[in-house]
Amino acid sequence: MTGPVHALVKEDRHQHWHLSKPAVLTEGGVVVAQSAIAATAGARALAAGGNAVDAAIVTALALHVVEPWSSGLGGGGFLVLDLPDRGGGAVNFSMKAAVDANPANYPLAGVPGRHGPFQWPKVAEDRNTVGPHSILLPGAIDGFAAALDAFGTLSWGDALEFVIPLAERGIPVGWYTSFAIAVEARQISRFPHTRDVFLRDGLFPPVSESDDASEIVRDPMMPDFLRLLQKNGPRDFYEGEIGARIVADMAALGRNWTLDDLAAYRARVSAPQVQPYRDTELLGVPGLNGAPTVMRFFEQAEHRFAPSGQPPSPADYAGFALLMRELWQERYSAMGDDNPNEKCTTHVSVVDKNGGMAALTNTMGARFGSKVSLLSSGLLMNNGMFWFNPEPGHANSIGPGKYPLTNACPMLVRRGGAPILALGAAGGRRVPPSVLQMISFVVDHGMSLEDAAHTPRIDPVRLEAVACDHRLSPETVAAIAKVAPVRFVENTVYPFLFACVSSVGRDTALGINCGMPSVDLPYAAAVGEMEI
Repeated sequence: MTGPVHALVKEDRHQHWHLSKPAVLTEGGVVVAQSAIAATAGARALAAGGNAVDAAIVTALALHVVEPWSSGLGGGGFLVLDLPDRGGGAVNFSMKAAVDANPANYPLAGVPGRHGPFQWPKVAEDRNTVGPHSILLPGAIDGFAAALDAFGTLSWGDALEFVIPLAERGIPVGWYTSFAIAVEARQISRFPHTRDVFLRDGLFPPVSESDDASEIVRDPMMPDFLRLLQKNGPRDFYEGEIGARIVADMAALGRNWTLDDLAAYRARVSAPQVQPYRDTELLGVPGLNGAPTVMRFFEQAEHRFAPSGQPPSPADYAGFALLMRELWQERYSAMGDDNPNEKCTTHVSVVDKNGGMAALTNTMGARFGSKVSLLSSGLLMNNGMFWFNPEPGHANSIGPGKYPLTNACPMLVRRGGAPILALGAAGGRRVPPSVLQMISFVVDHGMSLEDAAHTPRIDPVRLEAVACDHRLSPETVAAIAKVAPVRFVENTVYPFLFACVSSVGRDTALGINCGMPSVDLPYAAAVGEMEI
């Protein structure tokens, strides 16, 4: 045995229920997202004649309003798609360091050990994780608009029409909304507009006491901001009236952004990266995200493991663990943006009635991003700087004009020339391992999406030990322990110890679509266009 097994005893259990959700099966299109409200907006776009890309962008815009702690127009991400009339495509709208991103402004604090979700050395005053110095140039607006232009049927203005009424109404407060705000209340309270929108009396998260005393969280500046974006167009954010305001806002916060800096930002539209695997093809977004590592896994897995068509065995899980640890050591040491001149997360998966699919991951970085809202618009901004390694001399070290190494991992699986699976997840470094296991459960082990979503997973991202879901059999944990140290853990609603996967699939022979939301995320939902 290579290391100890840290047992989870009964007293360590935090939740005492069995979580389960049904898949949605339909002949129409279906949208899966981390918010039923946002998924419904996307399903309305499908019902109005939109394709999978239209629905994905509308859903992502709606998530800006109803799930601001996870994603938004102040962030960035990735989209991969395959449409019957267009074929495959990819849009990389990752956030990017501005020209004023000087590594000297992020001195190490000299605190022993490694900290935070990425286990970096601690930076003085947490400048890379909270506040104005943690903000990267947002890519979401240009990425969403580029996707619609290249692959959609909706205009930018029409897409926003599905969303502006949501901003006018605000977010209904349920228990999970209260929880999401409470987790970051201490940091939110430091920044005036963010505090005023999300906290009561500047201190407390909003709570709906009963059905007849419901609370609403509403940003009074958001509807006007969205209408201005609708009127002026998406590039105004980067090179027009809105862009000029952003530059002034950032100057007031102590940053030295320029309009040229913003205007130079362009989302990258390209063909997808394609990896053959057995009788399928895997599609991902080229660049600094999770897909290249997942594809490396399957490139090697094809020769190291045999598909069984049965649920994964202890030996299968041990094989997962061994290969993932090898690849994640490589990922941490080698991947990063060495050529800056090469120009809390949410995921949306969509399949339309014609079999087109889109997988879109958008993120603010950490929950509520930087916690900073811009003075002129109220726009909540990302904290993507924390994706960079603050230690100098690494491929992924901080530098002006660089893209960070991210863990977003939207992917598609194609068989016989048609997409059969689209998926992605939220959960930081835990995303790519969850995505690759879900793909293997479906492709190698013959599982339905519903069965795959309920099958326990492992996570290798903390290299000191592989995290093993407490539902795994003792035989499975013992098999993993022969190839790596293990931690026996329970996945809870909070903190998430495994990524929250959202997926759609299609039976191409029957023309039946399937939507499977994350089992562990309470508000995640699959909504079919026929329900609208």
